[in-house]
Amino acid sequence: MAKITTQKTHKSGIALGGIGSGSVELLPDGEFHFWQIANPERLTRVSGDKKVDDGEMHTGALSFWVRSEDEKGKIIVRKLGMKTDPEDFSHRMFAWNKSVERIDFDGRFPVCNIDYVDSLLPVSVKLKAVVPFVPHESDISSTPGFYLDYTFENPTSEEIKVSLLGTLNPSFANNDTESRFSLIQKDDMTGVFMYPATKNDSPDNGNVCLSVSGEGEKSYILSDFRKYLSEYIAWSENYGVSQESVLFSFREKGVLPDIATAEKPEAIPENIQELSDDEIERLYNIYSEYPFAISLLNRIRHSMPDFPESIEKKKNFLGFIAMQTERMENSYGSSALCSSLTLAPGERKTVRFILTWYFPNHFTEDGKRLGHYYENLFASAKEANIFLLEKSDMIFSKASDFSDLIFDTSLASYYPDSWSSHLSTIVKSAWYLKDGKFGLWEGLGYCGFHTTDITYHASFGLLALFPDLQKKQMKMGAAFQREDGRVHHFFTPDLDHVDDGFDRVDMNMQFVLMVLRDYLYTGDREYLDSLYENVWRAMDSIEELDKDGDALPDYDTKRNTYDAWNFSGTPAYISILWLSALNAAVKIAEIKEDRKRSKKWSSLLEKGKKSLEERLWNGEYYNLWKNDEQTDECLMTDQLDGEWFLRATGLEGNFTDERVKNVLSLIFEKNFDEEAGLVNASCPVGKHTGLFTHKNCQAEAVWTGIGYVFASLAISAGMKETADTIVETIHNNQLRLGYFWDHWECGHHYTRPMASWTTLNAMLGLFVDSEKKIIRMSPKETDISLPLCTCDFLAKVTFSENTCTLDMMKGNTASWNIVLPEGMSLRINK
Repeated sequence: MAKITTQKTHKSGIALGGIGSGSVELLPDGEFHFWQIANPERLTRVSGDKKVDDGEMHTGALSFWVRSEDEKGKIIVRKLGMKTDPEDFSHRMFAWNKSVERIDFDGRFPVCNIDYVDSLLPVSVKLKAVVPFVPHESDISSTPGFYLDYTFENPTSEEIKVSLLGTLNPSFANNDTESRFSLIQKDDMTGVFMYPATKNDSPDNGNVCLSVSGEGEKSYILSDFRKYLSEYIAWSENYGVSQESVLFSFREKGVLPDIATAEKPEAIPENIQELSDDEIERLYNIYSEYPFAISLLNRIRHSMPDFPESIEKKKNFLGFIAMQTERMENSYGSSALCSSLTLAPGERKTVRFILTWYFPNHFTEDGKRLGHYYENLFASAKEANIFLLEKSDMIFSKASDFSDLIFDTSLASYYPDSWSSHLSTIVKSAWYLKDGKFGLWEGLGYCGFHTTDITYHASFGLLALFPDLQKKQMKMGAAFQREDGRVHHFFTPDLDHVDDGFDRVDMNMQFVLMVLRDYLYTGDREYLDSLYENVWRAMDSIEELDKDGDALPDYDTKRNTYDAWNFSGTPAYISILWLSALNAAVKIAEIKEDRKRSKKWSSLLEKGKKSLEERLWNGEYYNLWKNDEQTDECLMTDQLDGEWFLRATGLEGNFTDERVKNVLSLIFEKNFDEEAGLVNASCPVGKHTGLFTHKNCQAEAVWTGIGYVFASLAISAGMKETADTIVETIHNNQLRLGYFWDHWECGHHYTRPMASWTTLNAMLGLFVDSEKKIIRMSPKETDISLPLCTCDFLAKVTFSENTCTLDMMKGNTASWNIVLPEGMSLRINK
């Protein structure tokens, strides 16, 4: 009996590529999916639920096989991926071309480690895929490409020959023109560079470069028909029928034939019988240089060694060739690279592949050229490939070290998983344009870019690692502030226009909070100065919504980030955000020495805090909202959102820990369920809620980004066990759904869950003031180790007994004042 265990198929993985360059996703099946490098609609248009090419149809564009041969001549071939579709190869009839038995996938963005397990392979095979994601280096991190390091180890007592084959089949590129190919050889690197015969403005007009370097002898097929690099059936009444693929010769020999055919051969005329002998000779000489034709010739010559010994037979062979090119649909434009090496017993060797691309034709829907930032750095994929190769000691190492830093913590693994997995969104969902404009999709292909109410939750990690990008999008958004002070909602359909979502009342407060936080983290006074007018205009605009003079908004407050859930009167979520914004605005005014505004906002803050208690506190939590006629007593999970932001920034909040604990404890009791997770709201028994809240789709939903906000706030108030439960539940649910690296809210790869980064800030009790050069850490646990990531530092922090140890990866602490809890000493290892 065949007993099979089926588990959920995972449909998301690690995004490989540069920030704003497009990406390829490496999934747990070991295959390269979602080829979003040639400006597909999913990345470049607001496509929403429309059925568009999102790159999935190009799975198989990059594939790898390993071949082993022992001293007895036994050969094993395994595909390093689980895709075995009929159009790729007739695996059912040629069973030697198997996938490995199992793939152990460990995604630790910007690194992905894969262990290919197969009981019959005499060597171990491992992959380390690395994204050029280098914190504080946005230029390097926008490089359009990635590394694939394959490591082979021989655990046997005999010598083993190993070959690694990589095939590049970019059917998504240059579809309205033919491709050309050139060979690159530099030191121990061999590469293939594919570029268009004719440049035009088609989105898929561009170039790709694949290289192999490291240990082993390199061999190649510069270009050939795509079907030959996968499989097709050659048929002729004169020459029989054969299954044709480069994989047959790879299995037999373990090398490629080193053939540098640079372009598609000219078509064989239909009137071949009328051609002159010289013309037949010329065409025969052309085609006999192509690998697919050489394979056919070798098969025939096995029975007829002198073939083709006459013009007539050459003419017949060319007719045969013409039939096969037609069978291969005349689809030309694939390449292959191979590295072959010998492993002594116990020996380990590594082969490196690098893939890069260059597709500059990113246009708006009305034809305006946007391009990509990487055009400022490179002129081609070839240049980018050589750059990654020559700088690999720095880029590969720094990206790998950063991954190690994130996961070098004493916390449960679901915490670093949450920090790392959502950083992948920065690569997956970014626009980084040639003119330097930057924005993240709210959800990939959904809504728009730099959505204020989502950036507010999502930007803590972006700010710490790439502060220049966060400041870019904030300044870009500020330029679209309306005359009445209302802040923009999101950019659409490009980064030069915004939607008409100015009615969302939470965004002004969120903007003010982000400006203060960004300034504290970066110490950039010019940034603060340039946005100060935007800050006070935003504050004045919300102040106008207080019609009854109690220092809380009570007019036109229905629209907010919960955009299918309208509020009324004075909402708790909006009011607490307003109080937090007042707290932040006072600090900004003090920095600006604007005593008049500082005094006014301080007065409003104190009055507003009293009004909040009188108007909305019901003895257990804050009611959802209250107007002149009624009160909605719904228990909203996100009611203390503004308090979360202050604490995540390291600032003193407006509420005591006791108040925060009491509210969060009740929310956890009423709104959390182990099966469902943390829902956005509920109505406790005996409480009243209105029509617009009862069974509202967003009130009953689970938003993982809000779950992380709740967890971060809980940690700050000393409720780590509660936070552990929330974060672990999100982790487990996403695994069960099969979308671990793809959280859904309004679109795939939603950015709000990047709020997971704030659980790290909360555990550190982190406050940064870069202009004054102060870092304060108040860890929420003793005997704990955590990564420290700010705009100036990367380090491992270990708190043990009465000592804080900083193991520095980047940055110089000499001029900084590092403030620790009383009685704790500091040790710095450089």
